[in-house]
Amino acid sequence: MESLSVVIGPVSMAVGVLVLLVILAGFLWATGKLEGYDPINEIFFRDNTALGIRFALYTIAVVYALLGIFDRAQGESAVAAFSLHALLAALLIHLSRYLNDWLILYDFDNNREVVQEKNSAVGIVEGATYWASAFVVGGAFDDWESGLWLAVVWFLIGQILLILLGLLYRVVERGAAKALDENNTAAGIALGGFLLSGGIVCGAVISGPSQGWRHDLSIVTAYILVWLALILAAHVLTDSIVLRSSRLRDEVMEQRNIAAALFKAVIFLSLTLGYTHG
Repeated sequence: MESLSVVIGPVSMAVGVLVLLVILAGFLWATGKLEGYDPINEIFFRDNTALGIRFALYTIAVVYALLGIFDRAQGESAVAAFSLHALLAALLIHLSRYLNDWLILYDFDNNREVVQEKNSAVGIVEGATYWASAFVVGGAFDDWESGLWLAVVWFLIGQILLILLGLLYRVVERGAAKALDENNTAAGIALGGFLLSGGIVCGAVISGPSQGWRHDLSIVTAYILVWLALILAAHVLTDSIVLRSSRLRDEVMEQRNIAAALFKAVIFLSLTLGYTHG
């Protein structure tokens, strides 16, 4: 009986997530219909990889955000509590979709790129912003017992930081927008890796109990600036690496080398994980 009690909690959580996945599938189908396309036709008949990437990373982001909220909900496991937290997670990730679409990929019509053009590069970047936002949700709601409004404010601050990081990358990596428009999957992976790293670091720094706005904001600023210095140094160093008489940047931006882009994204993510766990 003791061994059975050990698995009751995990099984009930897994079943709850499974129900959530079914609901999300229906929600994404309805959203697609409202936006003028049929998700089933796109995925199963047009083989639209870009839309599949969007839906997959959106779903992972909602589940991750839910677990980040629910784990800290004072041990509640009732169906009503789980449903409330799932709704909150879905709403926050959906809100991040519009914020990031309008302000990070502001010069793109995401639905046209992802649905009509099957642009996987844009799909990857869009999906990365969802996942990055899930880390922000987890950090913002780390101490949400102090007040829901405070958690929402930190979520919005985290979203602003993500938007600024996305804009900064496009300034440093000139030609990123053009590469995305040309469906350069490698460029999408590199930018997506940077944005996901930004979400991880933003979620880490805004988590924990508040010690006053002035103190909190000074800590966030210093933490982000030091991380940015490390990431920019890594960016410059990796771009100077010569592969087959070609710089890493050229491999990603010009040659569309996905392996090189993954190498770059892994450096961003690994450096960020080390930084946030230090």
